[in-house]
Amino acid sequence: MKPVVRIVGVIVSLAAFAFVGRTIYRSLDSLQQQLASPLFLFAVAGSVFVYAMILQLCGLAWHRLLTAIDDPPFGIGRALAIYGKTQIYKYLPSNVLHMIGRYRLARSAGASNKALAFAQIAELLTILLAAAGISALLARAVLVHALKERGIDAPTFVNVLVVGGIAVLAVGATAIVRQRIAGTGRKALAAAAVAFAIYALFFIGSGLLLAALCKSLSTAGGVSELVGIGAAAWLVGFVVPGAPGGLGVRETILIAGLSAAGLPTAEATAVALGYRFVTTVGDALVATVIMLLEFEK
Repeated sequence: MKPVVRIVGVIVSLAAFAFVGRTIYRSLDSLQQQLASPLFLFAVAGSVFVYAMILQLCGLAWHRLLTAIDDPPFGIGRALAIYGKTQIYKYLPSNVLHMIGRYRLARSAGASNKALAFAQIAELLTILLAAAGISALLARAVLVHALKERGIDAPTFVNVLVVGGIAVLAVGATAIVRQRIAGTGRKALAAAAVAFAIYALFFIGSGLLLAALCKSLSTAGGVSELVGIGAAAWLVGFVVPGAPGGLGVRETILIAGLSAAGLPTAEATAVALGYRFVTTVGDALVATVIMLLEFEK
């Protein structure tokens, strides 16, 4: 089954790269103008630093999940350092190396295997639920409009599909978490609920950065819709196996979603590329700062 999943992931990633490359080629002249916009460049530069700060929310959520099973032998500061330093690993081939690296560093720092196993499973599920919930809540209208433009006027079907999908995900996540927390009482469920709320804040914050990039180039699209599109892009990029950091896949969803929200293709492509720059450089900035601080010690 795993080889089949990997093959599917590779096919999806290659198709996504082809789509992004074709879009860049077709709108190259206009795209160059958008990328050179002073306001856009200012928005990108500012977003890098804001994203680096927002990323700390994910570290806080991970630490909260670790405390659900037993008290970790390190505090929030150390947890943020481990999380920030390993986050850059997600850009290596595969899209799970950052989690493996985080597991090993935390284990060497004294965290128990049981706590780390629960934190890893709960992190995956709460991230998926948070991203799915926000994208469904805020980007549903964009999907309905895009389908209507293609002659498919079925808002009820979209509602059923969205609600049904989230319900299945929520039920499955709850069942898995309950299985993992057997004997730990309500503490683990409370930790998962807190982590879900923190991840939701992260997706809202990163979505607002996406909206800022969009508004630096175009007035099209409502802020809430743009936040939802950003969450949807994260979600799809996260679940496609083998795509480092969702590379290519996330950009495809962003270009398609932003175009459906009313942005011209060149602007949508510029925003997708700019957002990739923001998140990649933001991850690298956090990792670099942490390593420099550890080196000084």
